[in-house]
Amino acid sequence: MTLELKHFDPRLNQWIYTDDNKTGSQSILTEKLSNTLLEFYFPGKEFSFGHSDEYSTAEELKNHPDGQILLLSSKTRLLYGDKECLETIQKICPDSKDRGAYGSIFLGACKNAIHEKLSILVVDDSTEKAGENGGILSNDLAYKLVGDCYGQISTQLYDKVTLRESQADKSYRVIQHRFGWVDGVGEDTTKYRFGKGTLRPYRLDEIKYADPNNKPEIDIILPVSSFKGTDKDRPKGPTKPQIKPGLYQQNIWLAEKGQSQQGQMSISQLLASFPQGIKDFVEELEVQAQRLASIQDDPRIVAAYYCERYEKRKESLSQNKLKTREVINQEIDVKNLERNDDLNADQDLDDDSAKDDLFMYKLIKADLVGHQQLLETEKVKQELSRFVQSEWRDIAVGKTLTFDRGMIIPSKELKNGEICVPWLKLGEKVLNFRSPFLNSNGLCVSTNKHVEDQIAPDGKVLEGIIVVNDEDHKRIQARITELEARGIDVDFIDPAETESERQARDYDGDCIGVVRASFYPNLTAEAERRNLPQNAYSPTVKLKKQSFYDPSDGSQRPFEEIAIHMSDSISVGIINNQVTALEALESEIEALKTYGTFEQKSNYLDQVSNHYETLFDQERQKDPKLIREEYKPYMQGVVELAHSQRTPEIIQQAMDINRQMYRSMIEEGCYQNQIAVDLFKSAKKP
Repeated sequence: MTLELKHFDPRLNQWIYTDDNKTGSQSILTEKLSNTLLEFYFPGKEFSFGHSDEYSTAEELKNHPDGQILLLSSKTRLLYGDKECLETIQKICPDSKDRGAYGSIFLGACKNAIHEKLSILVVDDSTEKAGENGGILSNDLAYKLVGDCYGQISTQLYDKVTLRESQADKSYRVIQHRFGWVDGVGEDTTKYRFGKGTLRPYRLDEIKYADPNNKPEIDIILPVSSFKGTDKDRPKGPTKPQIKPGLYQQNIWLAEKGQSQQGQMSISQLLASFPQGIKDFVEELEVQAQRLASIQDDPRIVAAYYCERYEKRKESLSQNKLKTREVINQEIDVKNLERNDDLNADQDLDDDSAKDDLFMYKLIKADLVGHQQLLETEKVKQELSRFVQSEWRDIAVGKTLTFDRGMIIPSKELKNGEICVPWLKLGEKVLNFRSPFLNSNGLCVSTNKHVEDQIAPDGKVLEGIIVVNDEDHKRIQARITELEARGIDVDFIDPAETESERQARDYDGDCIGVVRASFYPNLTAEAERRNLPQNAYSPTVKLKKQSFYDPSDGSQRPFEEIAIHMSDSISVGIINNQVTALEALESEIEALKTYGTFEQKSNYLDQVSNHYETLFDQERQKDPKLIREEYKPYMQGVVELAHSQRTPEIIQQAMDINRQMYRSMIEEGCYQNQIAVDLFKSAKKP
């Protein structure tokens, strides 16, 4: 099944053409999407794509050359269709927020798809009703088989969905999926259902049932959290409540979005938070810099290195399609003007136009094996010069430093502080982080423990996965209570944040970067020190998603306005940059404390206090630039100490005050960043 969609500009109310011939439909920019949930719900219907930016208005989004209306959005990507489709869309997503929050589920192309009647066990994966499933399995067993958007798939169904028998590589992997079913077909007869998540291949035909006399076939186990699109926040009560746990015989559309695969993740975003840890990487960066310096004046060697880097980058990107860079299939618009926030850091390596990249690579590669005459042409010289500049930049910011990457799945066998990286040794300490990385709380030092959840149906290890704990506070407290009741000394506490909370993990295809802690002793020591209770940042509060209902009458804002709100792709970047800058300022204080002389520290205090006095002066002007009240006491404290007798103790005290202010700002920035990240799912603004 393939949709072909034309692109138009809502501001101009015109089709987008690929050449100067603006009369023939053949010149209109079109896009093909295969195996989409959208086509499953609307077979035979025609749709088109519009695009918004920071200057778009809700009124402009009502434009369309053929009179179609806005149905769904995915950040700046807008889906238009016939008015008759709107009634069904409103049944699928009665909360208009979800037409933007989950637009990508409908628009994302998938590798393979099936549509048939399956036996689906829905399990409650919440802590409050852990494992409820209608009595088919014991609650304990059912709870172990699910997580946030994570479930199980029978080996027979896995083979069918992934076309495993026709693949050269028959290794089992976790699959990222999309699913949906329609109103009135199957045992869930009242509502449209759709969702997403990950599925682990599992021998469901050998599962232990709660009642030996009741052993219904199970094809797939889905957690309640995988089901999206309810209107539970409707002031007058939901018209589409969440699905109940239990066994359903259902005609379902199920598609494979991607598969788990091991790859690489850039760690450049960590470096600002760990000034001591950088010592572990200096030698590696020096080697890279020396190599680049030694070849940059020889165009033949630079050209060979250009081709080598291109080939490695393409190999990495082909692996990264597990979270799937959908090119123009998802949040990235047709002109590649924005970056999908769900992409991992290592995918930043491919910022240029893929077609231009491929053309230049082929050109240079062919010339290297030929007469090497094109290396002196202006176009190739400029390309190689840009390449060398970008390599220097990547070395400077640490973008060339990487950890191993894998897709995460949860295990109830793992406790907080434990991880299962199949390719690392039992008992090893493992550094791990998830992108996007905001502050040092997000770098965990975990102990490697091998668990059954890593094993595939054929007895081998699942490819490309990392198993993590999803232990929450309630389970940690229960474990403490149980140990104390048995008279066992408890040498741990319920932390302010669990590892899952520190990395904001869910299991719909998220990846983390991992490495042996022994490789980087300084980074490990600093991560452990900075995450002690007395040193860690305050937990970042994650607010409940807000809908756009009017509490007085339950009405919702026009979807054009909601789509504009959800298209904000700038706030996250601005806030992220501010947080990183503040972390660098905090790290500067750490570096001065460790390596600075008395004179350097004194000069630092002069610069900071002079800057704060300038800010105070600006606040007293006719058009004042106001300082937030919560930061004034810190700034005044620094200024007062700067005018005191200069001693090492006084300077240290001033630097500590300044550091506390930076930490407060970082915590506020992380809170605002979380709001900004949720802009396309929530009505709240940063």
